[in-house]
Amino acid sequence: MKKTPQEFRRENLKELFEKTIPAKKISLKPFDILVKESWNSDFTVVDLAVHETVEGTQTCKEITEDKAKGFVDGIFKACHSQYAEEHKSLENIKLIDYQVKPKFSKSKKTMGSDAETEITLMVEVKDHGIAEFSCTSRSILYSSFVATLEAFQFYINCDRAFKKIKLVLEDAQSRNRGDIAQLCMSELALLTGVNTYGK
Repeated sequence: MKKTPQEFRRENLKELFEKTIPAKKISLKPFDILVKESWNSDFTVVDLAVHETVEGTQTCKEITEDKAKGFVDGIFKACHSQYAEEHKSLENIKLIDYQVKPKFSKSKKTMGSDAETEITLMVEVKDHGIAEFSCTSRSILYSSFVATLEAFQFYINCDRAFKKIKLVLEDAQSRNRGDIAQLCMSELALLTGVNTYGK
């Protein structure tokens, strides 16, 4: 399948993460999800367990959102509340669309109920347009969880890389290293192409 310009840009930035923040790069993987809804409540309760890996150390983060309007809202809100305080640039990200595409042709059962489903989250990044994150599996819940974690993982790593490169730039300027400063400016331009970061 042909890659979109957005996918190429994301791949370039992932290479930048490996180069600039190999120790601080975060990896978020789903471990467990529990969703509870009741006929007599307007809210969905979402309990998430996320395997967070940084510097080769894996920890399990348990996150709860008890005032969600559906499980998609719950997963997104839970991740946002967990990571936005440390990474202020996440405040620029808003979920604007959620697409569900069942692939009944891949079903193994005559009922078709085990068909894989592609979930696509569309997030709007303030002043930077729309980005898509997708996952395909036999569970709408799992795919939604994975796609949301991929979005947060990407923008957290952008935030961390930006902060690191800014420090390197300031050091290079203080030492009159124009060559390093120029490279830093190019790398910062890649990162500011997908989000805006604080001072």
